[in-house]
Amino acid sequence: MTMQLLPISVIVPLAKQEPQWYVLQQQLLLLPEKSEVIIVAIKGENIARQINREAFAHRKIECKLLFSRAGRGIQLNCGAQQASCANLWFLHADSQIKQDNIDALFCSLAKHPNSLCYFDLCFHDKYSRLLTLNEFAAKWRSDILGLPFGDQGFFLSKKTFLRLGGYAENTRYGEDHLLVWQAKLQGVKLCRCPSKLATSARKYQQYGWLKLTLKYQALWLKQALPQCLKWLTMKYLNR
Repeated sequence: MTMQLLPISVIVPLAKQEPQWYVLQQQLLLLPEKSEVIIVAIKGENIARQINREAFAHRKIECKLLFSRAGRGIQLNCGAQQASCANLWFLHADSQIKQDNIDALFCSLAKHPNSLCYFDLCFHDKYSRLLTLNEFAAKWRSDILGLPFGDQGFFLSKKTFLRLGGYAENTRYGEDHLLVWQAKLQGVKLCRCPSKLATSARKYQQYGWLKLTLKYQALWLKQALPQCLKWLTMKYLNR
């Protein structure tokens, strides 16, 4: 029996002059009818002509273009506030999706409607075998430590998202990481979606694999320590 795919709101924040979202735009046509795609650009960006509204209309998918202040957390919250579907899917502009991702997403939502779900991570432009280590590390961090990151395509009900208070807007990085900790503090379960979501390795190629890998590890550990202490304190007090 074929599973019914319900409409979903997909939210994609764009950095200034983002070059890689055109591929994702075409792939979003795989969404079920009556879904909506919400593009959140930074104020002052002129991207209206870059959106293929005719293609979305043909697939009966609504496409909204919003503008907000710069900042991933700000842009993600702006999109979520305007979302009309019951479930939200947050994607990076350089994500690449396929039908398997969409099918697995709806299966996970049906099984875990009150959870924060995420995909396994892979790189669609893997220029070095060293990136396999990053994929393995992301899986270990997600499945063992319970700390997925935003490039793993978070999806959850809008009700749960509002319960978590949305993304932090006053941080320079890691707004997705902080949302996960908020889920832990509020007892919202994190669930792995058994499908690989592809993202880009362009920054690793641009800045160097070792340099960027070490930087990312240092940043998330620095941010995780106070959150972990807060979580452990709450667990201890609630014993």
